[in-house]
Amino acid sequence: MTRKTLYHTVYQRLRYLILSGEWSIGSALPSERTLAADWEVSRNTMVRALTELEDEGLIYSKVGSGRYVQPLPPVEMISPFDWKDRLLQETPPVSNFTELLRLSGSDSKINFAFGEGGRHTLLTSDFGEHVNVQRILKHADAHYLTPINGHPELREWIVDMMNLVQITSPEQVVVTSGSQEALCLTTNILAEAGDAVAVEMPAFFGALHLFQAMGLRIIPIPMDGEGMRVDVLEGVLARFRPRFIYTIPTFHNPTGYTLSMERRLKLLELSERYNIPIVEDDAYRHLHFEEAAPPSLKSLDQHGNVIYINTFSKTLSPGLRLGWVTASRPFLQQIARRKELMVTTNTLAQQMLLSFIKEGDWNAHLEKARQQYRCQAEMMGEYLRQLRPTGISYTPPRGGFYYWVALPEHKKPGEILREAIANGVLLATGDMFLSREADQPFIRLCFSHEPVEQIATGMRVLSAILKE
Repeated sequence: MTRKTLYHTVYQRLRYLILSGEWSIGSALPSERTLAADWEVSRNTMVRALTELEDEGLIYSKVGSGRYVQPLPPVEMISPFDWKDRLLQETPPVSNFTELLRLSGSDSKINFAFGEGGRHTLLTSDFGEHVNVQRILKHADAHYLTPINGHPELREWIVDMMNLVQITSPEQVVVTSGSQEALCLTTNILAEAGDAVAVEMPAFFGALHLFQAMGLRIIPIPMDGEGMRVDVLEGVLARFRPRFIYTIPTFHNPTGYTLSMERRLKLLELSERYNIPIVEDDAYRHLHFEEAAPPSLKSLDQHGNVIYINTFSKTLSPGLRLGWVTASRPFLQQIARRKELMVTTNTLAQQMLLSFIKEGDWNAHLEKARQQYRCQAEMMGEYLRQLRPTGISYTPPRGGFYYWVALPEHKKPGEILREAIANGVLLATGDMFLSREADQPFIRLCFSHEPVEQIATGMRVLSAILKE
């Protein structure tokens, strides 16, 4: 048995003793020396397994006293209810978002609605060449659960890839099932129903839906071409004291805007002054077209106030559903504790990603993706330039996936959407990115999903609609 396999066996056995209740909540663990002797393994192996359990939040240490089984988080009791009756009473109306989701699986539709890489980009990447699933499945590790925090090698690679002075150890990274799970876990730690959260507006609808589902009070912060208006944010922080600030500062979804360096520094200063954390969603950082993106907020953070979230869904494959979160060690222990509800992140997906990282060329893949998305953005931009006489306006993106298009007063986004769908084109209306119902005279066009030929076809349809 290899040292790696032995460590994994010890870790799994210890974990079972805790989760099965054989070691009861609050009970003291035998010393690491006693455990190592009883199980006939080296002390280093035992210490490594115990440290992993501590990082997951299953055990904790008391100086001079030893290790103990961590108490469970409190579970609030709720009143019983007739769930069938409640479902009938609370059936939500079909939204534009729901309708677009239903239609997005149709190959007959040209999809400008959803922010994900298209088949043409995924199929021309080297991912398939360097990932041999059959070979991966021959190894026992692929069939077992990985540690709650994620595969150790993958976390090591993420640390190296991020190359931040603030993040130097795999223990500072937790792998998640995409960035949405990372945001969900983070929000669950920082806020409760009724709490306020500051969110730049318009905002990523996945974040809005999450905050609304958790009963949070969303305080909108307006944006302009330089990103979030931090001068407005300062008044919000003083008046509402939100639990956290949520932002996509680089190639923002849906606007494509990038927060200026001056505002990044001001945002960090406000966070420190008011002791309010920032949740930085950095999904599009590596998808710049020319010059590299500005430094992340996390890389500029000197006080540990930034919780950083990222994903492989935009840069590699949305189907992998892999992301990560990095923050202080105590915060990540809380993340791991809650992540136990999901048991772990998909082992096979992590193994596939590791295989690609080891045998492929990550930087070459990113460069190929950037070139492809830049060509697609230019094709869509050419048609939009021709449409400026109709009264539309937009800011050309420097990276990411989106054009945020302001419409002339006489054009209604909902009407444009309905006519576009009738002619085989999907797009997103501006109201989808607001925290409350309101007319928003914008449409968001995603250029990443379709090849240039389909973009041209779809934009001809959209051009005819806007010229009516």
